Amino acid sequence: MKRREALKMSVGFMGFSLSGIVFSSMLNGCKVDTKEDWIPIFLTKEQGTAVAEMAEHILPKTTSVGAKDVLVHRFIDKLVAECYDTDGQIQFTAGLEEFQAFCQEKIGKHFEDCTVEERNTILADQEETPYEPARYLWGNKVKDEGNVTFYRQFKGLTLFGYFSSEEVGENILNYDPIPGKFVGCIPLEEVGSAWSL
Repeated sequence: MKRREALKMSVGFMGFSLSGIVFSSMLNGCKVDTKEDWIPIFLTKEQGTAVAEMAEHILPKTTSVGAKDVLVHRFIDKLVAECYDTDGQIQFTAGLEEFQAFCQEKIGKHFEDCTVEERNTILADQEETPYEPARYLWGNKVKDEGNVTFYRQFKGLTLFGYFSSEEVGENILNYDPIPGKFVGCIPLEEVGSAWSL
């Protein structure tokens, strides 16, 4: 499968409505603002904080970098601002507001104000929501996702932003900037870490 096709399938998993420029933006790299005084270009400051905390809780810093370390929240903000169409942006904002309302109802505060244990409780509830992933046959979608919640879509964006970051691609995943020969059949124990595209 070619990289372009893999990215198209990844975007389909996200479940949001995207404009035509999304593929060129992704393929050319979505460079995020690395300045200390970063200001979101689509999200409000409060939403940016919530998105950062949500992403970090999904992929926290351990022996490897966390979502905040590789600026996943800035990637999501830029992606929604520059690649989503108007309907997709409205859907993302509404989903974030509904998620925060759920946190408020369950715990009594927004996600970013919750303790680690409270965040675990919230996300455990979200994980329990039945979900049917999309099905593909030879790269073509044959069945759409079923019951895709904002949390599931956000989790997909978080994983996409994390694993497509330069830091993770070069220092955590196996990375070969000039690939050598193709070896079609390798014993699994010889493969090692997952490979970066």
